[in-house]
Amino acid sequence: MELVEFIVLLLIACGVGVAVKYVRIPYTVALVLVGLFVGISGFPRIELTKELVFLLFLPPLLFESALNMDLGHLRENFKTIGVLAVFGVLASTVLIGFILHKTLNLPLEFSLLFGAMISPTDPVSVLATFKSLNAPKRLSVILEGESILNDGTAVVLFGIIYGMHGRLDFLHGFTEFVITCLGGAIVGFALGYLTFRILAFIDDHLIEVSITLILAYSSYLLAEHLNLSGVIAVVCAGLIIGNYGRILSMSASTRIVLTDFWGFVVFVINSIVFLLIGIDTQLGVFLHLNAIAVAIVSVLLARALVVYLTLFKLPSSWKFVVFWGGLRGAIPVALALSLSDPYREILGSMVFGVVLFSLVFQGLTLEFFVKRVFRDLGRFEFERVLGRYLALKRAKFELERMVESGEVVESFAEDLKNRLNKEIEVARAELEGFSRKFGDEMRRRLLREILNAEKYAIRSALAKGLISDDVAIELIKEVDERIAELE
Repeated sequence: MELVEFIVLLLIACGVGVAVKYVRIPYTVALVLVGLFVGISGFPRIELTKELVFLLFLPPLLFESALNMDLGHLRENFKTIGVLAVFGVLASTVLIGFILHKTLNLPLEFSLLFGAMISPTDPVSVLATFKSLNAPKRLSVILEGESILNDGTAVVLFGIIYGMHGRLDFLHGFTEFVITCLGGAIVGFALGYLTFRILAFIDDHLIEVSITLILAYSSYLLAEHLNLSGVIAVVCAGLIIGNYGRILSMSASTRIVLTDFWGFVVFVINSIVFLLIGIDTQLGVFLHLNAIAVAIVSVLLARALVVYLTLFKLPSSWKFVVFWGGLRGAIPVALALSLSDPYREILGSMVFGVVLFSLVFQGLTLEFFVKRVFRDLGRFEFERVLGRYLALKRAKFELERMVESGEVVESFAEDLKNRLNKEIEVARAELEGFSRKFGDEMRRRLLREILNAEKYAIRSALAKGLISDDVAIELIKEVDERIAELE
């Protein structure tokens, strides 16, 4: 990838990021759609190779996700996440494989290979939707935890099936699967613990953050060199640093820099990857429309069976969201690009077709379904009244500004101002009627906005040289702790 092309892609990603603030489309879905248009318009094709995704993009994405995963939440939901991430991937691979084998007459090895490739889920669009709609925290934890762990499970399974070269041996494959996963976990935990101890002796936020970047890549490369799971190694290393290293070995300033640095890295990588998925999707992919249609149905059917037959303790409404929220992203595309003949053409077409369907159709409809599942008629009415109250207040403010600036003669505006005041009082009275049910939420929102204003004031004072770095860091830490208490 040339530097100019990278800058252009980053500029497009920033434009899309601004646009989705006004158009209610998930960010990743918008990136793929824009990428399709950019690819058709003649933008130089940038090949999304396996090496590019697995060696450059994947380690930091996985590390950042694990870094921000609360180990306590993971333990609380470990059974559910484990079922989806391990048993779910294995069952999906087998179910999808046999459906394709029977319906398309593909060799069983081809079919199982596709099942392993398409099993990893991507949580980016899902979690963004959940956050905007105030979906239950536990549901977000389940989907995020599944996506972090099932990447490793699927990649290991894919490598085992691909390495058999048509000679399927399920007992040998299962043994290798267990060894590869456990070995990767041991490497990740060992390197993460060693790094956690080293960080305790260093008090320089630039060096400490650099060490975490080295850890993300080195844990992956070492595990892969030992023929173990690099994906699982990165996840385990990230969990150790996020839950122990960040708390016990880092100063307040390092924690702030660490969060900002990894947030920036993930934004850039996710933006580039999803744009490239759109750009790299060629029209020739759709030559196998029949196979793509069968693949989409088989993936949805397998996902539904796994979710509904294994997650007994979840409410039925949650099960549907887990089922429909199983979007596919960059990992299946990277695995498809790593294939060689005779697998590449038809399996690659099926993977691209399923990923596009998942990101575009499921991604665009997910918000609608989540709203239906978690819709509260009382909340809907509360938001309607709140919206009207805000609109009226803004209208009054604008009217007063026009009178003050001389754009409107005051006598002309008096009747309209009186009418606005009456409507504002009615809306305020209606809002106060919701205070019992939504009062705590409104107070939390108000406190959060006030605290964010405090952070902005502190950073402004720091930029003007009114306070020192150490004072700013300490004050921002105190504000962040108060914000965390509101979550």
